[in-house]
Amino acid sequence: MKVLIIGGTRFLGKHLADSFKSNSHEVTLFHRGNTAEKGSQENIQEIIGDRDEDLSLLQKRTWDVVVDTCGYFPKQVRKTAEALHKNTKSYIFISSVSVYEDQSVRYLTEEAKTAALANPDITEIGENYGALKAACEQEVIKVFQNQALVIRPGLIVGPNDYTDRFTYWPDRGVQGGEILIPDMKDPTVRFIDVRDLANWIVLMAENEESGTFQAVGGRYNFNEFVKKCITDHAKSRIVPVFESYLLKEKVGEWMEIPLWIASDEYRGLDYADDSKAINKGLIFRPVEETIQDTAKWSQARNLKPDEWRAGLHPDKEKQLLQKWKDQVKE
Repeated sequence: MKVLIIGGTRFLGKHLADSFKSNSHEVTLFHRGNTAEKGSQENIQEIIGDRDEDLSLLQKRTWDVVVDTCGYFPKQVRKTAEALHKNTKSYIFISSVSVYEDQSVRYLTEEAKTAALANPDITEIGENYGALKAACEQEVIKVFQNQALVIRPGLIVGPNDYTDRFTYWPDRGVQGGEILIPDMKDPTVRFIDVRDLANWIVLMAENEESGTFQAVGGRYNFNEFVKKCITDHAKSRIVPVFESYLLKEKVGEWMEIPLWIASDEYRGLDYADDSKAINKGLIFRPVEETIQDTAKWSQARNLKPDEWRAGLHPDKEKQLLQKWKDQVKE
């Protein structure tokens, strides 16, 4: 197949390009050329351009499938879909499981009601992320109809995850020492290895699948997951602290302590139903492999504490642990 990836230079896009290429498909990337991790690889073509400025670079070429990894605004996605409709057979849009209106509901399926935008012209993502993604889905489906494939991943993790929303834990496990974790009332967490997601998307493209599919990933016990991240148990100790204490200390859920969600408002997403995708060949590798490969990649970055995008700063972790110990002694 001839494949066009919009984006394709970082994380999911990069792994998608690798997976398509390893399956003997012809890959072209369309990106702005701004990211540090360029997509320049052997046998991968690149078109440098900005989808928000000029799509004419794409209109004299033909592809079997386009994969849109970086669409966030409905007008942006609609213009891209319209520009490619006549010279592309199918359009795969990478959306998010965050599209649902009520994310507290457990066992959500693809048919659940999605969030609606109060203002379709909004230009800030933030709290509108889910509703924006839902609106983008609708634009793709309007243009490509039964040739549209919408993928709704949960948290995507693994090597090259520059967001650090998962990477923090494998790296923290290597560091050892006293590791602060929330004593979660519901320790269920979900995530999907980027390589599993990329390989499955390639399979779906090869099979010319269409429709909407959730791909939230394996379900894990948070406490057991953190234990698996530790490389030297003799020099490490997990210290669980009450969620109420963390909230009182204004410790941020999800970003400051990755995978931790105390509010019931979003807990349903960790129970979303992946059976439709699994029936189409989605498989998950052992979590130990994801942890080890992520830790290896992260350690090679040699980041300083202030350079992390997510996770507890070591100084704050020590302060929180000391204050917690003092309270326990009282």
